[in-house]
Amino acid sequence: MTSPAAGYVPLGSELPASVRRLASFRPGAPVLSLYLDLDPTEFPTPRARTSAITSLLDAAHRQIEDYETDHARKESLRSDLAHAREFFEQWSPNGTRGVAVFSATMAGFFETVPLPRPTPTWASIDNSPYVTPLVTAADTHDWLIAVVDAHEARMLHGNTGHIEELERIVDSVAGQQEASGPTDHQRWVEHQVDRHLAHAAREAEAQLGAGNYQHIIVGGPREIAPRFESRLSASARERLAGRFAVELAGRTPDDIREAALPCFEAEERRYERATLDRLAERLGRATRAVAGPEDVYDVLAQRRVETLLFEERIEFAAPRAIEWMIEEAIAQSAEILPVRYEPDELALRGHVAALLRF
Repeated sequence: MTSPAAGYVPLGSELPASVRRLASFRPGAPVLSLYLDLDPTEFPTPRARTSAITSLLDAAHRQIEDYETDHARKESLRSDLAHAREFFEQWSPNGTRGVAVFSATMAGFFETVPLPRPTPTWASIDNSPYVTPLVTAADTHDWLIAVVDAHEARMLHGNTGHIEELERIVDSVAGQQEASGPTDHQRWVEHQVDRHLAHAAREAEAQLGAGNYQHIIVGGPREIAPRFESRLSASARERLAGRFAVELAGRTPDDIREAALPCFEAEERRYERATLDRLAERLGRATRAVAGPEDVYDVLAQRRVETLLFEERIEFAAPRAIEWMIEEAIAQSAEILPVRYEPDELALRGHVAALLRF
């Protein structure tokens, strides 16, 4: 069996395959699923986080002892809890907002997933991993992030959960001694900065062409970022999805991710709104859309779902019902959209809806 410290799968471009695998995993043994909320506004100190972990493990222990099964499976679940406890003893949050733990000792299975968004603390025992909170906390997008200043540019990619550095560009900008006077110097320096920004724009476009990025966002000093954007081609500018202010000096990728969060959220809001508008338009025409649990059950059974929408805040009110819907949607390679910014609109439609392929 994989050791508790191993198997740590970061969320990112590989997530859809990971969720699909977890949602379809039926090991023939009980699976312990644990979700830990690490929202820094609720658990700001190590002591608070330790208390949250203890409460989660205590709740899991009670569930295991109350769970009706045979001796071998009961012992497997007790081992699951021991492995989870060992994992938490050596684990560090490292900027994540939560973590999911899945274990089935009898099947030699143990996997953990960091979460970029807080999710309610939760313990579950079933014949498969409980993936609903994983889906709602996940970010499956992959963005190109270009951060530039007057002499440096950094190309990164990722999303709300994690970003990684792709390339760093440093261009030499001439100093005072290379010009004959203050006015000449200023013009010379600006010329060098323009050359640097053109170089950075070419590299950004090369990254756009090499990757499968949904959008590009630009960060940097307020006076530099617009100049960089103006040097991108028209096709690249069409994929611009935001701008954020950040200084490059000494910034880690996680610092840059934090600065870019408003851009990510704004695009999420825009996409959610557009999808809700599409749902309303189709429901109004009574074509290729349904709303309410019964109708959504039916179209999932018919494998007609293009996008499954559900109100994020009610996922734990009927966990097994929404879990089945999500598992079916994943099996059909349908898009899954937890509605988090305008939930009241979906609440009026029965909390769950679907856009249909046909």
